[in-house]
Amino acid sequence: MTISEERRGNIGILSLRGSFAGKTGAPFFERALFDLLKDDIICIILDLGELTFIDSAGLGAIISAMVSVGRKEGALKLAAARGDVLRIVRSMHLDQVFGLYETIELAQASFGKRSKT
Repeated sequence: MTISEERRGNIGILSLRGSFAGKTGAPFFERALFDLLKDDIICIILDLGELTFIDSAGLGAIISAMVSVGRKEGALKLAAARGDVLRIVRSMHLDQVFGLYETIELAQASFGKRSKT
C-alpha cells in the first residue's frame, strides 16, 4: 500500500492506494495519521478511491484511527470507496460508524464550519 497526504487548510486527506493488509499496512498508516494529529489536523478524510483490498486488520487500524482522532475531538471520514472495498465497508456496517462519502469534496464539505480552507 502507498499513502499520499494532502492538506487543505485544517483538513488532512490520506489517499490509500493498493492493498491494505493490516500487518504490513497498519504501521505505515498509523505513522501517516499521527503525523497529521501532531500538527493538530483533526479533520481527516481517508480517500479510498484507489484502494483495491482491505482485510480485517486494515479495518481495525481505521477504527483505531477513528478513536485516536475522536480523542482530539476531531472526525475521520471515508471517501470514494469502490468495488470490494465498498462492499466490505458496508457489510461490516462501518458506513454507519464513519461518514462515508462518494467524493473527497463531499466529505470535505461535511466538516462545515469546523474546517478552514
